[in-house]
Amino acid sequence: MSDRIRLIVADDEALARRLIRKYTAGCAGVEIVCECTDTSSLAMALVDVPAEAALVDVRMPGEDIFDVIAHVAEQHRLPALVFATAYDRYAVRAFDVNAVDYLVKPFTASRFESTIARLRGRGAGGTTGVPRLLRDLGRRPDRLLVPDGQRMVPLALTSIQWIRAEGDYARIHADGKTYLVYRTLNDLEMRLDDAEFLRIHRSAIVRLDQIAEVQPAGSSRYRVTLLDGTTLIVSRSRAATLKGLIL
Repeated sequence: MSDRIRLIVADDEALARRLIRKYTAGCAGVEIVCECTDTSSLAMALVDVPAEAALVDVRMPGEDIFDVIAHVAEQHRLPALVFATAYDRYAVRAFDVNAVDYLVKPFTASRFESTIARLRGRGAGGTTGVPRLLRDLGRRPDRLLVPDGQRMVPLALTSIQWIRAEGDYARIHADGKTYLVYRTLNDLEMRLDDAEFLRIHRSAIVRLDQIAEVQPAGSSRYRVTLLDGTTLIVSRSRAATLKGLIL
């Protein structure tokens, strides 16, 4: 990427945009060419406004940010993307794994300057990691980034057998290993495809193709046995959904 960077800024918070303008004024060769306050205006800017980079807040009014970017990417070349987030620590790790820049709010002028330096050093084709990023962080990912010791590793959803709630965390069981992630079961349920996964209890989600056997357990409940031998109880409130899958 050349020393000149035309930057699209997308953030619904006026204070955040003002701070970015202040930081940009201290970076030679960086010019904000468009400001967006929702995902609809961002979609138009990504198509119509020539820019080398876009600094995008993860959560803005409108459609899901990753759906919007994926739609634009189908027909147009994207600028280099820098995401900002104050929410999802896993998203931060995922951005890093996929070699896409990120900023954690609140960020300092020096952190912004290092991001600009990183953008300048990326060269052409800086969005090659975006398709994978969109799949990882969109509403229907095909893998999750999970902690494994001191690193984050991709875990294919097809390898997951079941997931158990542990307070504000969830323990994912996959291929004989377990991974403790800082996600609630409700959060994971929203991101997993209900054609492949089923919430059977307030504390458990199972992958449907891992169910080996279903038996009545009394009181309008069921007991499911998974292919690995794990047995789990289906709560009464979830039994109707499971029953609808039984021919």
